[in-house]
Amino acid sequence: MTYHYLPEWEVFSAYRGGAVARIIANMMHFDLASVVVCRSADGTLGYGSDRILVIPELRMYAKIRGRRHLPGWINGTFLRYIFQPLLSRLKSEDIVWCHSQPVLCAALERSIHAKGAKLIYHAHSSLATYPEYSMFRLFTADAVIFVSEAMRREAVGVLPWLKDTYAIHNGADEALFYPQLEVEGGKNAVPIILYVGRLHPEKGVHVLMDAMRILQERKIDALCKVVGSAFSGGSKATPYVKSLLKSTPSNVQFKGSRTGQEIAEEYRAADILCCPSIYQEPFGMVNIEAMACRIPVVATRVGGITEIAAEGGVLLVEPDSAIELANVLQRLIDDKELRGEVAAEGLKSFQHRFTWTVIYRQYQEIVDSLRAKTAAGGNYNNSGHC
Repeated sequence: MTYHYLPEWEVFSAYRGGAVARIIANMMHFDLASVVVCRSADGTLGYGSDRILVIPELRMYAKIRGRRHLPGWINGTFLRYIFQPLLSRLKSEDIVWCHSQPVLCAALERSIHAKGAKLIYHAHSSLATYPEYSMFRLFTADAVIFVSEAMRREAVGVLPWLKDTYAIHNGADEALFYPQLEVEGGKNAVPIILYVGRLHPEKGVHVLMDAMRILQERKIDALCKVVGSAFSGGSKATPYVKSLLKSTPSNVQFKGSRTGQEIAEEYRAADILCCPSIYQEPFGMVNIEAMACRIPVVATRVGGITEIAAEGGVLLVEPDSAIELANVLQRLIDDKELRGEVAAEGLKSFQHRFTWTVIYRQYQEIVDSLRAKTAAGGNYNNSGHC
């Protein structure tokens, strides 16, 4: 049995959950002997109560934790107490797959290994800037998975004691993200540039706004649709969002938060996806989702995005450069044939590299290796606990 731990700040939901919830849901589709462990779930991801282990105390833990440093007894004794429903189930050859939560690994590692089970840590964000940086000294995972090679190299550089590290990209759901049927004459008389994601400064939405303003000044006919909010599932406007809304040029529309199905429809209705991140994006799911929908992508040359672009489908620009971004967007707006070529390259790359069938096969190789070690009587080296 595999137990996927969803971080306490997320809900296992198609509407209120985030990217990690969707990733776990796709992984569970391939592994029928798997369960998600979470604070709450609403059934909208298609799994019944037999595939979901709810630990309601995680709601309280999320509230008292926030970004504050908590005393060891909360991060240790308390977590071991509330996770007894999970720990009591564990058997030899089971796997606890912890997504983006080193505190939990530090608290539960000894208990997990004492049952003969294995621990996988799956990093969906940078470890170099993680608030609980020191926690990575307090546990030894049997495997550490990163969503890009860039992220893996960064982590090993700052945490050189990490062992058994792997880089496995994320996948996108082909049943949800697929191309629109070809329409004679093209999709839109006025090309639509789409942004999908959180509205945070590091995502570079303000750079895209500046680029759209430049295109407007050049009298380039295009419309930018911004889909997303400050946090998953919609939220009140933050100061950053308010600043965006206040300075929005007339060729930009803010559409708010959308569900997975609605986002897929936005891709299919768009002509170009723009991912203008200005930080070292760990991966960038929106890029492969757009590629799966046969949409050309313009994205920044940062983090894992460069790996996504390796086989085509993405035109790369330098981060935080509105002029370069505007120039490349204009190239695609003006050249319908180029849009088609880049889109076709992206779809081919997606089908070759980023379907869940391809991605899960890589996960399964790690799982099979760990279970083989357990069957052979392999041990682990424990580095401590909190």
